Amino acid sequence: MTKNDNQYPGHPELVSGSHHLGANAVMRFRISSLQSGMTNRAGLFTKKKGSYLPVILMASVLFLAFSTAIITLSMSNVKIANLHNKKITSMSIAEAGINYYLWHLAHDNTDYCDGQPTCDSNSSFIHNYTDDAGNVLGTYELFITPPSPGQSSVTVKSVGKVNGTSPTRTVITTIGMPSFTKYTLLVNGEQLWVGSGEKVTGTVHVNNSGMYNQGEITGDASSTESTYNSWNWGIQPGVAGSGVYGGAKLYPVPRIDFNQVDIDIKTIRDDAKDNGKGDYFDNAPSGSSGYHIVLKTDSYDLYKVTNFNNTGLNITAETLLGNHVYPEEGIIFLEDNVWINGTIDGQQITVIAADPEKNGNQCKRIVIPDLLKYTNMDGSDKIGLITQTDILIAKTAPYNMEIDAAMIAKNGEIKIKDYNNLHKGNMKVYGSMAHNTGLVWTYSHGGGDWTGYATTETIIDQSNVLNPPPKFPLTGTYEILSWREE
Repeated sequence: MTKNDNQYPGHPELVSGSHHLGANAVMRFRISSLQSGMTNRAGLFTKKKGSYLPVILMASVLFLAFSTAIITLSMSNVKIANLHNKKITSMSIAEAGINYYLWHLAHDNTDYCDGQPTCDSNSSFIHNYTDDAGNVLGTYELFITPPSPGQSSVTVKSVGKVNGTSPTRTVITTIGMPSFTKYTLLVNGEQLWVGSGEKVTGTVHVNNSGMYNQGEITGDASSTESTYNSWNWGIQPGVAGSGVYGGAKLYPVPRIDFNQVDIDIKTIRDDAKDNGKGDYFDNAPSGSSGYHIVLKTDSYDLYKVTNFNNTGLNITAETLLGNHVYPEEGIIFLEDNVWINGTIDGQQITVIAADPEKNGNQCKRIVIPDLLKYTNMDGSDKIGLITQTDILIAKTAPYNMEIDAAMIAKNGEIKIKDYNNLHKGNMKVYGSMAHNTGLVWTYSHGGGDWTGYATTETIIDQSNVLNPPPKFPLTGTYEILSWREE
């Protein structure tokens, strides 16, 4: 066969010397070459099989870890919430124990054994705590500490616990009948005016009338009346005036029972006279006007007053009857008028001038002729003064006067008399005052004229709120006096 250049026009490369390829073979070679070229070019951007598997595994691991963390955190939060709820329930149970014993003391105020015949300082009393359906939710355990000698407050410790759990909550409270010493000023049946130059530190209460404050009252101010007819300002709210109030203005509120004082006076007199619980002195010897007590740091002197100035109330003649060690019970009961002054150091006493069987003009009073002071202001020194009628300041009392005492004038006033042209400096009372008909340190006569003390300062002895002077009268209602969580 000879070469024919026209056999495959346009494709001379298919002719090579003396060797000739068939048409089919040539086409197969061409197609194969094209396919090979395409495969190589595609390999520039096509990944191999299985290259996504590590990415998928990594994502799965991260998702699983994140999900596990979320579930663990959620379970932890549930546990914390459950524990928190159980702690709240434990506190409610502990407080239920306190409320129970408050109720218990209201029905039997001398039972410190929770109804048991005997107990000691290590005794405890466990009660179940149930819901409205009667299901037992937990228990409270009570520890009762009776009052200290001469005191009236009970310490109650309550430990609350929810069934099936270990966390507990503990509440410690002092329960008692508040004493009259709870109030810096307690006025029975007479309106009270706190002047612009006066400051009362503590709580003030008025029975059967109201108060008008132009000075400062740092604690709560309360009255039993919604309104009252004031001396100078007409009809006013129970607590009125533009003065400073550090606490709440409360009116109307329940009255404080002053009749409790009469009951306490007779009981204390009988204990001192018949049972030896304190020093007792009957009507002063013939020819005397009463007794004069001079307090000292370790004892007190007792005088018979043979003469005094009826106007100024200052003693002009007296006779020493003896020196006495302070009684262990802290009670000095005298069935006559009493003058008292001096300074104590570490003593806690209550001096009572009263004759429970007498009334009217035969009732007894107390006169303070000079300073009456504590050495220590930390609660270790206490003086209580209780009388049937008035507690009066003698005309000759110091220019700047100080009285450290809790005072009750059951049917009378606490005051200095209105002495013409008598201008004194400052009157300071550290303690409390409860009276029936008035409290007067300054008299205003109009036109800028006045007598008495120019400025006054009344400060509550906070230590007396929970621990008043021996046998000091109580208000008659049990309540929680202090609360804390252990």
